[in-house]
Amino acid sequence: MAGRNWFSNFHPFTKPLIYQGFVFTTPEHFYQAMKAPKIDLATRRKIARVSTPAEAKKLGRKITLRSDWEQIKVEVMFFAQRYRFSDPKWRRKLLETRGEIVEWNTWHDRTWGRCTCPMCKGEGKNLLGKILMKLRDEMLLKKETVWRNTIQPLR
Repeated sequence: MAGRNWFSNFHPFTKPLIYQGFVFTTPEHFYQAMKAPKIDLATRRKIARVSTPAEAKKLGRKITLRSDWEQIKVEVMFFAQRYRFSDPKWRRKLLETRGEIVEWNTWHDRTWGRCTCPMCKGEGKNLLGKILMKLRDEMLLKKETVWRNTIQPLR
């Protein structure tokens, strides 16, 4: 968890996420693979098996998206983050934060974060930051064992 962007989707899960029989090593691998239609297991497998999250992201940009992707992409990201933060080490890190969490970036991502480049001027929806704040709030409201057991399968 070195570096200032400790919640990056490129950081590996402590324990790989196994979903539909595929092993996902990072939230990025999982998110990109879920873009593929449910029946396109070959594409999901291919993305799950690439060695880096950057490769997974590159492949995810080239695939045919599932028809409901825009409706479920936040749910998919929420699922990946809930899994990541079910680990005590990650959970402690998130609970140490206070106030607003912003995914600052310089690569023009104005959906999941806020871009700080001169052109974007800090604008963005910061959806990843909002997911992390929601998870932190849930953790603070529920007992740890109850919260850990609330990971539900995706539709």
